[in-house]
Amino acid sequence: MPVALLPPTTGSAVSLDVKALTTGPRFLRTQGMSRWHRPRSGSRHGDRDCYTAWCGYNIGSSDRARALTADEIPAGELVCATCEGRAIGAGQEEQQPGGRRLGFGPRELRPPKNCPGSRRAFLAPLPGGTTARCLVCGDTHPVRAMGGPYNPRFGLIQHPPGAALVEPCPFHRWRQLTITDRTVSCTCGRPTPAPAA
Repeated sequence: MPVALLPPTTGSAVSLDVKALTTGPRFLRTQGMSRWHRPRSGSRHGDRDCYTAWCGYNIGSSDRARALTADEIPAGELVCATCEGRAIGAGQEEQQPGGRRLGFGPRELRPPKNCPGSRRAFLAPLPGGTTARCLVCGDTHPVRAMGGPYNPRFGLIQHPPGAALVEPCPFHRWRQLTITDRTVSCTCGRPTPAPAA
C-alpha cells in the first residue's frame, strides 16, 4: 500500500532529469539497517529511487543494492520511533497510537509569510507608475525605490502572498525564484505556472 510523500525540499542544485516522487512504500530499510523506517520524501535519479526517512536517513535502491520494502512489519522487528511518530503526526498514517492525537506540520509545505516577489523587481508596471502587479502572486501593490545609493532599484512593498501564488518547485519550494522576460521560474530551471492576471 503506497503512502503519499512530501516534496523532497533542498537548498542544493538538482538536475532537471531528477523527478520528485509523490508516493512511496509504507516501510523501508536497507539490508544493513537494524530497524524499519518510514519515507518522508523521494526522488528518482534515472533507474534509482532515493528516499529520505522522517528521521533523516537516506535510503536508495538500484540494481546492485535494493531497498527492502513492506506494507506491514514482520512480528518482532523494530520500527524507528522517530519515523513512526512524525509520519503519524503529519497524517501519512490514519491510525493514531493509543488513542492520542498527534500533530506535525512540516514547514516546507506552508506558503511563505511574505510573498517571494516582495521588495524585488518581480513586477509588471501598471499605468501611473506607482503600483504594479506582482508576477509571483498576481496581487497589485505599491512600488517603492529601495536599495540605497549603491544598489538602487524599484520593487514592490513587502506583502503577504496572494491567492494566485505560483506553484512551488518540488525541490526548492519558493526559495530560489528568478525572473526572465516577466516569466517566473526556479533557478534550477523548473517552470512555475504564472499567476492569473
